[in-house]
Amino acid sequence: MSGPCRDLIVLDFTWGMAGGLAAMVLSDFGARVIKIEPPSGDPFRRHPAWLMWNRGKEGVVLDLKSAAGRDHALALAQRADVVLEAFRPGVAGRLGIGYEALSSANPRLVYCSLSPFGQHGPLSRVKGYEGIIAAKTGRMMAFRGQPDRDGPVFTAVPTATWGASQAAVQGIMAALLMRETTGRGQWVQTSILQGMMPYDLQSLVIHGLRAKDPVKYAVDPQTDPKRVASLQYLPARCGDGRWIQFGNNNFRLFQSTMRALGLWSIYRDERFKNAPDLTPENRELLRDMILDKLEERSLDEWMQVFIEDGDVAAEPFMTCMEGLRHPQFVHNGHLAVIDDPRTGLMDQVGLLVDLDQTPGEVKGPAPDLSQHTEAVLDWVRSAAPAGPTAKPAAAPPRYPLEGVRVLEFATIIAAPYAAALLADLGARVIKVEPPEADLRRVLAGGLGTGTVKTTAGAESIQIDLKTEDGKGIARRLIAQSDIVLHNFRIGVPERLGIDYEAVKAIRPDAIYVTVTGYGTSGPFCHRPAFHPLPGALQGGALRQAGRGVPPPP
Repeated sequence: MSGPCRDLIVLDFTWGMAGGLAAMVLSDFGARVIKIEPPSGDPFRRHPAWLMWNRGKEGVVLDLKSAAGRDHALALAQRADVVLEAFRPGVAGRLGIGYEALSSANPRLVYCSLSPFGQHGPLSRVKGYEGIIAAKTGRMMAFRGQPDRDGPVFTAVPTATWGASQAAVQGIMAALLMRETTGRGQWVQTSILQGMMPYDLQSLVIHGLRAKDPVKYAVDPQTDPKRVASLQYLPARCGDGRWIQFGNNNFRLFQSTMRALGLWSIYRDERFKNAPDLTPENRELLRDMILDKLEERSLDEWMQVFIEDGDVAAEPFMTCMEGLRHPQFVHNGHLAVIDDPRTGLMDQVGLLVDLDQTPGEVKGPAPDLSQHTEAVLDWVRSAAPAGPTAKPAAAPPRYPLEGVRVLEFATIIAAPYAAALLADLGARVIKVEPPEADLRRVLAGGLGTGTVKTTAGAESIQIDLKTEDGKGIARRLIAQSDIVLHNFRIGVPERLGIDYEAVKAIRPDAIYVTVTGYGTSGPFCHRPAFHPLPGALQGGALRQAGRGVPPPP
């Protein structure tokens, strides 16, 4: 096992999706994860996805309400690197596995708590799940207007729970990094409430501005007709009754779509010459023209046209299981097949990221109840507790990534937001923008709120990478950077002189991060992609739409 977590021992006391996924990621990348359940078992065992959340883990039963069970838990914690728990605040302490008790026994322990609303505050002891948090934070109101009624809409895709699971992984890895210097672990805390925040990129900011000055900021971003009626993100029905999702989030890609549809002549019409930036009346006229055009061919025929064009962002609406068979998904190795003794061969989502030097590995099926109890307790009796705490450095860093420099060549959301998260952890992020600026700044309009979170903590420099002077500046920045991050399509980094081989020649020890729509090789890697497309092809959009949507052909 060569994964970056290969020497870690993790105790997973959690129930449900958030903690299960966090520990699953650690397991996939080499950690030994011991899943600890009560005698009655994890109540989420009946959930079908439990078998994925807990793959590759060892199963141990401990009765934490008994002295013997608490003693075994303490002995395990003395030999562990990481503990995850997802009880409501105060419960872990009453069971004898709270942070104070376990960190006193093992000062090197990184202790992670996942809760619905956080460890403190008026809602901290409320039983919380995704729906309650989505209602409380206004996410359900953000979906209002989609059905033919007013009021909130239930949000079916558990985005906040996923966000919390990944925040836990980030926090754990950051605390482990700090431990390398300080010799001590710490308490990592996150919540489903906190996991919801990454999905609000600007609405809270705009609502705050509207509350302060409702005249100047009169438009509600959730009901802005220009946003709701976008042509760039159009869903449409093809001639065979099947549906397709577009995601052409800039002028050039929208033009390519018009050309591929055979509608290029619109740009000779005074009404449409600035498409997709049109008056509401002309926008609806063009929408009808696009919808009528798509009725002329089947979905498969249109997809062949768009794939051959190479510059149209579009994907069919699929169910989750259909999405697992998408050619690029299969090519990328995102599909893991587990031989589970209870179900037979089972398709699961694969690894979170690809690491070329220290790859992860999906180890095997989830454990039966108490499957490894005796073997793990035998190991505890023979293994020595964790070694003594190292002396901290003379001046330990204030932040986990203090002193790390990130060079970002990226636009829109995914990769820039990744850089912003690194800045949150103390890295110095230098954002390289083209002369015309990050596209998201342009798309966000005059308020400038669209990049509040995607550029948070970054320094910005504009460089024209198409010139030799610009390439020279980039090379000097690369030489001083620890991480180089981009989200260009294949071929572009090579033309700009910032491809992996070029960066490696300048800075051999740099971490090179590529964030693409489809991947760096395979049948679709040359195609553009924006957020709605994976939502369509991986089943998220249909799950949100509900039963009976889209309508039958």
